[in-house]
Amino acid sequence: MRMTEPARSGGGLLTLDGSAPAGPLAILYTGGTFGMVPSSRGLVPNPRLRNEIEALMAVVRPRGRRAVDWTYSETAQAVDSAELDCDALGRLADQIREIIVRDDPRAVVVIHGSDTLAYSASFVAFALADLSTPIVFTGSQRPIGFEHTDATENFALAVASADGTDANGVHIAFGGRLLPAIRATKRSTESPQAFAAPRPLAGEPVGVDRRVATALRRAAGSPAPRTGLVKVVPGVNAAQLVAVMNECPTGIVLECYGSGTAPMASGGLGAAIRAATERDTVVLAVTQCEDGPVTLDRYAVGSALAEAGAIGAGDMTSEAALGKLGALARAGFTGAELRELLGRNLLGERRG
Repeated sequence: MRMTEPARSGGGLLTLDGSAPAGPLAILYTGGTFGMVPSSRGLVPNPRLRNEIEALMAVVRPRGRRAVDWTYSETAQAVDSAELDCDALGRLADQIREIIVRDDPRAVVVIHGSDTLAYSASFVAFALADLSTPIVFTGSQRPIGFEHTDATENFALAVASADGTDANGVHIAFGGRLLPAIRATKRSTESPQAFAAPRPLAGEPVGVDRRVATALRRAAGSPAPRTGLVKVVPGVNAAQLVAVMNECPTGIVLECYGSGTAPMASGGLGAAIRAATERDTVVLAVTQCEDGPVTLDRYAVGSALAEAGAIGAGDMTSEAALGKLGALARAGFTGAELRELLGRNLLGERRG
């Protein structure tokens, strides 16, 4: 999906209590169920949603004490979010950065398909960690205009949250809840509460220092590194893992059992991981469980993972792990420096 310079609309002024206006509320439409329309093959993205957003903004009132102007932008092509790849994530982050730098908005609301929303929002959280502008992702389970649609309520929540003080950082507004993107995951294909964040934000994040912030800014426009995910299941073997790591030389997220275990002997994963990490391919181990962190030294097979060069990701979600790995690698971090940053709790994404 190619991103282009977003076109600013005339927007609209939403009067609240007459106090001095701040920067505009920026709305970015990327596609997804929210704006889909029927076709002979099923739902497809509506390429333009300006009219629908204008109608929504006529009735939605952001929470706050100032008049709020708003702008509308869209990506070059509205897509089903299932089509997104690593390059698309990078372009999305770049377009949001461009909007923020150009318009100095009070906040950005991103309308996005739910299938990959948590992945995109997590990547954006890390790729734009040098910025302080609140960013709120939203979408819907049923398209706007459909009977019993949740699009209107989700959009209203996103606008209200983005304009409030409780949305610093990157969040997901969906099903009546505002969730931190770096802790969220999609849990349902049908429930209005499609997303959950079983793990709260981890305490005492260290943030990004000047060196990391500068690298993130300079990464804009850079090609996205190829990253991937392998889920450990009975029967997973070295050949399967090697195939993915060869396609994703920057690194992979390994979804392990429990506290960080995998078939090191029966599956032969140890040698494959060791060979990859010696080539500076990152293997970041997360847990398949909803609660509790990866603790690689708890079991012998976990210790074998660590000895082969895998990095424990604490209790990071798979989405956050992929986003953090991809954003930091895109910013130019490699080797020991990248491993160190992955081990830090930068934004509240990991405990343990």
